[in-house]
Amino acid sequence: FAAAQRKEVYVYDKRGLEVHRMRDHKDVEKLCFLPNHFLLSSIGMQGVLRYQDTSTGEIVAQHRTKLGPCKAMCLNSYNGVVLCGHAGGTATMWSPNMTTPLVKMLCHRGPVNSLAVDQSGRYLVTVGTDKQMKVWDVRTFKLLHAYFCSAPAKSVEISQRGLVGISWGSRVQVWKDALQTKASAPYMNHQQSSGHIRQIRFCPYEDVVGIGHEGGFSSILVPGAGEPNYDSFVASPYQTRRERREHEVHSLLDKLQPDTIVLDPQSVGNIKLDPKQVVAQKKEQQRA
Repeated sequence: FAAAQRKEVYVYDKRGLEVHRMRDHKDVEKLCFLPNHFLLSSIGMQGVLRYQDTSTGEIVAQHRTKLGPCKAMCLNSYNGVVLCGHAGGTATMWSPNMTTPLVKMLCHRGPVNSLAVDQSGRYLVTVGTDKQMKVWDVRTFKLLHAYFCSAPAKSVEISQRGLVGISWGSRVQVWKDALQTKASAPYMNHQQSSGHIRQIRFCPYEDVVGIGHEGGFSSILVPGAGEPNYDSFVASPYQTRRERREHEVHSLLDKLQPDTIVLDPQSVGNIKLDPKQVVAQKKEQQRA
């Protein structure tokens, strides 16, 4: 696991021993791992987005966002695009192949505190200091729904079944069926008694949400949050040590190149057709 500390990023093994020290990553606030590409992306107070290949140890790309410090970042697992939320209220989508953002959206009237994308890659949820939670359509980049929070939310997360969890202060709120349609009331409310909450995360394949707060770590049950039918080729909760080791080798052999990170992954491998004018000219030449 990788830990972003004050000066640099450190990588530790399962025993807690320091394995690597990444000197190029300075003042990092957020880390994000791309499992299909074996890339570790980081961004922080300098506003520089870096991609480092964890299999070779090389810096793949380094982009200057020019949007100031960034404290919100997430991954769109559908296409491998990294999303960043900035202090000016904008959310940007990045690929290691381009030095400019693929998409730049104005989401809030204040800094973006957190953002999350569902597994299908269709819906984006953002929360900001303007006390609002907004649901966006990633395909059309339009606002679908907006929810009001009693205080600026600090963390947002989407479960495998589409449940949206947000936290502010010492409260956790879970919304059900809030992406496709406008929900009228929250699904669950939880009051934490151990100080302010920093971050929440849903546990995959389990109806559990983890809460990281000032007093440590807690977990609560959220019925219907996890996916009950798992695909053993993607992730198996009952893996043995040998199967887990072989899965890591197979995933490394199937590693995708950074060039395949685009907004529409279906376009990779397709043939680019000629424009209509060129097709018409070719037909006229053939007739002549």
